[in-house]
Amino acid sequence: MEQAGEKSFLVKLLAGEYGLATTYWFFYFVGAAIFFVSASAAVDVEQWLGLLIIIAIMLGYTVLLLIGIRAAYKGPQLWKVMSRTSSVFMIINILVGITALGFIY
Repeated sequence: MEQAGEKSFLVKLLAGEYGLATTYWFFYFVGAAIFFVSASAAVDVEQWLGLLIIIAIMLGYTVLLLIGIRAAYKGPQLWKVMSRTSSVFMIINILVGITALGFIY
């Protein structure tokens, strides 16, 4: 049973008690996993419109994560951090998309 002073993992995560990097990467990989599973399922049944909608949602989710980083980051060189983070997002998203499309063959 949870003690009165202890918070759950999700409450601590949403409150930012784990730090920006941990919180950010947690939400990014959760989103990427959901994207991979749903995109793979859409490709498997050849629902191309559904796949395009899923891709649009993932892009919107990525933009929201970047906005969250911008709002929470208090260190120096914000735009340097943002550009590097965006590049990593793009590379991972492309690899996940290619992997999802691998179900065609």
